[in-house]
Amino acid sequence: MKQRTTLSTILLAAFTALPLMAQDADTPKSADAPKSADAPKTSEPATAEKTEDAADEARVAAEAAFSELLSGATLVGNFTTDSDQPVDPSQLLRPDRYELATVNKVKDDFWLFVYVHKGVPIPLSMKVLWAGKTPVLTLDEFTIAGMGTFSARLMFHGDRYAGTWQHGKVGGLMFGKIETARFKKDRLANPKRKATLPTQSEPEIKQE
Repeated sequence: MKQRTTLSTILLAAFTALPLMAQDADTPKSADAPKSADAPKTSEPATAEKTEDAADEARVAAEAAFSELLSGATLVGNFTTDSDQPVDPSQLLRPDRYELATVNKVKDDFWLFVYVHKGVPIPLSMKVLWAGKTPVLTLDEFTIAGMGTFSARLMFHGDRYAGTWQHGKVGGLMFGKIETARFKKDRLANPKRKATLPTQSEPEIKQE
């Protein structure tokens, strides 16, 4: 009786396990599952590299254009001086002029400006930072021999410049136009003619 009961228990367990075994057979094994190495790779790193390369190329082009813009150029404009006292409007703007021989990048953010002062070229290593596509000449307590110590932020955009200046305890604003080397060359080739007033001919007197 015990043997029959034991045999019945074994058979019942075997029949119960059959559906589970069939389910395990239909389920793909982990070895058959697609491996992560075979999965398609994302293009995010490649896209980031292309974006970075494009940004580098744009900066190189902008720096070359900035060098070409200022080399041989003259900054012609005006400057103001801050004052706590009322200022005569006729004295508010004062003429300003800076002649540049060459402007070239040296390394990192530093550029060599060759400034011509009274016919004498003065090389100045100054920092140029970029606000997007816009170059900004940046001076902090910058000493020029024989002239003093200056701080400034000067932005260049198109054929104009504008910014602030500080010389010791005195400071103000400055702005104006950039007369490029090409502009000056064209002006010399095609000088403006002086305007002449039309002359009025005397009326003829008819003799009778």
